[in-house]
Amino acid sequence: MTSKPHNSKLFRQIMRFAVVGGLSFVIDFTLLLVLTEYVGLNYLTSATISFIASVIVNYILSIAWVFTARKNVTRTRTRSALEVVLFFVLAVCGLFINNGIMWVSVEVLAISYITGKLFATAVVMVFNFITRKILIEGRLRHSHDHDQGQPAAPAADAAGPSVTDTSSTAASALETNSTAARDEQNRANP
Repeated sequence: MTSKPHNSKLFRQIMRFAVVGGLSFVIDFTLLLVLTEYVGLNYLTSATISFIASVIVNYILSIAWVFTARKNVTRTRTRSALEVVLFFVLAVCGLFINNGIMWVSVEVLAISYITGKLFATAVVMVFNFITRKILIEGRLRHSHDHDQGQPAAPAADAAGPSVTDTSSTAASALETNSTAARDEQNRANP
């Protein structure tokens, strides 16, 4: 049976994302508790400060270690600025999701801000992985293909691959792997 390098790369990337996310969570949760319980700040103020601190750590580690497609791309100042802006726009969306879930948890459902934070963290983690994978890596791949003289993607794909594009790519990879495995099996059993 053939190796699936694309799948192992994705698995490695997910594991790295989990490590970075775990470290960011520890920073976020610890600051939230310290600022709320010991400094006496409102839980939403604490959540905002702790979230911003963890996003900074997450940004540095994600770009350096998790989403490494940028290493294969000749960078320009514009592209670098775009990456930073896109990352922090997504972070602001994550902050609104985080604080929204925490507010609903405490003010509407009357549960602990800590329980709300745990649920919010899970939701924001999924949001972050999907949006960064599609938008940040998709933009870099699109830009790299364009720099290499390959045909540009259609205008509708300018913001990165859609979920449909990602599914089509995955389906193509599975078909290719299935065909290769079948061919290998046919050679082994004539």
